[in-house]
Amino acid sequence: MNIERLGPYLLGKRLGRGGMGTVFEAVHDSTGERAAVKVLNPQLALVEGFRERFESEIDSLKRLQHEGIVRLYGFGEDQGLLFYSMELVDGASLDEELGAQRRFHWRETLSIAIQVCKALKHAHDHGVVHRDIKPANLLLTAEERVKIADFGIARLFGASQLTSVGGVLGTADYMSPEQAEGKAITERTDQYSLGCVMYALLAGRPPFRAKSIPEMLQLQRYAEPEPVRRYAADVPVQLEQLIQQLLSKDPQARFPNVLVLARHMEAMSKALSRPVPREDPDDDPSLAWERGQSEATGSAYPDATVGHASPSALRAETSDSDVHNAPTLAEPVGAAGSRSAPGGSLTRHQPPAPARFTTVDEERAQRRAAQRPTRTAFVAQLAGLIGGVALVAALGWRLTRPPSADRLYETIAAAAEADSDGEGLRSASRELDEFVRRFPQDPRIPEIERYREQLQLVRRERQLRLRTRLSGDALHPAERLYGAALRLAETDPDRAAALLEALAALYADQPRGAADAPSAAGASPSWLLLAHRKLEELRAQAAAAAATQLPELRERLAVAERLRSEQPATARSIARALVTLYADKPWAADVVQKAQALAASLPTETPD
Repeated sequence: MNIERLGPYLLGKRLGRGGMGTVFEAVHDSTGERAAVKVLNPQLALVEGFRERFESEIDSLKRLQHEGIVRLYGFGEDQGLLFYSMELVDGASLDEELGAQRRFHWRETLSIAIQVCKALKHAHDHGVVHRDIKPANLLLTAEERVKIADFGIARLFGASQLTSVGGVLGTADYMSPEQAEGKAITERTDQYSLGCVMYALLAGRPPFRAKSIPEMLQLQRYAEPEPVRRYAADVPVQLEQLIQQLLSKDPQARFPNVLVLARHMEAMSKALSRPVPREDPDDDPSLAWERGQSEATGSAYPDATVGHASPSALRAETSDSDVHNAPTLAEPVGAAGSRSAPGGSLTRHQPPAPARFTTVDEERAQRRAAQRPTRTAFVAQLAGLIGGVALVAALGWRLTRPPSADRLYETIAAAAEADSDGEGLRSASRELDEFVRRFPQDPRIPEIERYREQLQLVRRERQLRLRTRLSGDALHPAERLYGAALRLAETDPDRAAALLEALAALYADQPRGAADAPSAAGASPSWLLLAHRKLEELRAQAAAAAATQLPELRERLAVAERLRSEQPATARSIARALVTLYADKPWAADVVQKAQALAASLPTETPD
């Protein structure tokens, strides 16, 4: 597709391509505003009635204006091509992040899901269901904010029963069972797809895998996914259960709406971030959240359907076998005033009641005495009611007042401890800023500032990683090398460390964090500091690997030394294996050198 202009837009580089069309970076010729222009597949314009549906659907989507939704600017037709323009997001999609082997921490996943829910709430309030929530349609800005793209496009294409090039509309990996069956679509359809996305972010793969689209649709309709904790052991049980509820085959078993879901996840995130003191053996921090939900709502799943309860919890059997049945006036009276016993026998005769006489004063006194407990009980009930109201008011004040410095610090420390390389701090960025703003004189401020600096470096590293993927040759040479080292660190940390060491030596004359060497490309001024930080991280990993693996390697080398006389062939095989497997590991250099010497000293063939 070689097009330079569509409507008022001058097209630039291609940003992406799919079955529905191609996306270009573009500039409005009169306003200079940057935009992303999506050009639909030319074959679609030939379908009868598609143009009318296209204009009607796009016009309705222009009403969606939310910070979490990629804004739609307009639509048109030029040179026989249908196109629409939208907000240009400088960032990668979650699909690109997953393709780069990024694994998301469960706190990150909750944060992303909460943002998606708030954007979906805005769309659902306007009567629009996305129908195609998937990682490719969720974009991350440089500030780690999420924006949803391609709103309503699935409904447009679905209405015409079209298929995209190379497969059915949308992505079957994230398609709800009701979509796979061709049933009615509701707001809860987006919940199922969001559950699939959360599963993929945590596990690095969708809930199901299949070799064909029909097989995938069958799995979406009937199969149950493996527990996500099988792929990500650090995921809390509560989050795994929430994802299972979102992936329910029955839409009614999911949450009532995305607002309830968002609030549920926000409460979960806060509860799991707060350390729980162990005051007695029953205080298990991992169960604190369930207990809190149970006490507040009567169930650990306030929005779950009855299907999530155990059978014993649903059945309340009653029996009168253990209840004492006192005689009542309804029982038949036997002869001489006797009552019939349950077996039909007669009870003993009751003596006649004695004569009784009570004066008026006595009756009044008895009446006052009878009323006194009633008044006492009323006063006690009133006191209890007042106490309950006071307790609720106190709890409301405690929950609505701003968190104390200690509470903020506990949340921050828990986030930092959850992921020592700084990634976990992203979930506590708001608490970090609030702590500095409200408690500037607190003695823990230096530690908080270090956390903020660490978080800033993490963000800069992510931005630079993103630039290396998107900008290509426009980068400063040092930045390209740094990006290559980051990618290499995923598979070969030792080679990545060697590359970073050489890069740091090349720019040894520049202080860390200083402006880079001048270049036409204009490198980021923080790459050198990030390179040193990543190098220290890789060195720490190498030290940990050495501490755990070197003892075993030395033991194998000692075995080869003992066998050199009696079994030289076996000794030579062990020595050569050590060289082959660990020659590129700097921390194993001593063992490799000794193994090489041993192998060289042994004969090539064992004499007869």
